This record gives sequence, structure tokens and C-alpha cells, in this order.
Amino acid sequence: MVAVPLITSGEEYQCIRFMTTQQVCAELGVDRQCLLRWRNQGMPYIPLGTRMVRYNLYDVLEWLEARKTASTALVGERRSL
Repeated sequence: MVAVPLITSGEEYQCIRFMTTQQVCAELGVDRQCLLRWRNQGMPYIPLGTRMVRYNLYDVLEWLEARKTASTALVGERRSL
């Protein structure tokens, strides 16, 4: 993992974590095939060559958050005990 400080507006520093495929898989608890599927669906990543990529963990988490949906399994089926 590589941490790179960036200067943002207001001269504040923000730490960005660039991670390997294996590190992201471990962090999210998914396998490599799942991560590759998500990349094909638009998950952000940084290509560094033909066989090397890195991920900004914060971008990945934002992408996942934007895809979150509420469960509809109990809609209309609320029961009082």
C-alpha cells in the first residue's frame, strides 16, 4: 500500500491509499473474480501497465456506496406480534 498526500482546497492534506488487487479483495472480503466483475461494471481503478492495476480504496468504497440498495423483502409484509 502506498500513501500519497495530496493538497486539496484550503491547503488541507488528504491521504489516498493505493492498493493492489489482493489487498482490496482482502479488505472487502471478496475474491479476485468478483473484483474483476465489478471493474467491468464500472468500479474505478488505475491501470499502471498491461498487467498491473491499483485501486484508490476511497473511490472503491464510494462506488460501492452508490450501488447500495435497500432490501424490499419485507415491504408490505410487516406483521405485528
